[in-house]
Amino acid sequence: MNVMETALSGMRAAQQGVQVAAHNVANLASPDAERLQVQRSAGEQGGVETTVTTTDPDPSAPLGDLLAARAEVVAFAANAAVIRRQDQMLGSLLDRNA
Repeated sequence: MNVMETALSGMRAAQQGVQVAAHNVANLASPDAERLQVQRSAGEQGGVETTVTTTDPDPSAPLGDLLAARAEVVAFAANAAVIRRQDQMLGSLLDRNA
């Protein structure tokens, strides 16, 4: 797996994390709504794979979900920066060889 694919898998994992946090916050008032969590694992070819599972209710969850969503946004931005840098390096290499 190349750098771009690894960073892209990180961006997908971060997006999944934001969606799960949003789901949990949006369903706080629903007593029968399932609370979700994202589990990450290393992919066979590199990168990260995610699985969404249910978890037990947690009274301190709203704050944790909001903090998790913020952390996922930062992770997404970090992976996007890796992709931008890789693109810049590839462009410089092509310019130099042209």
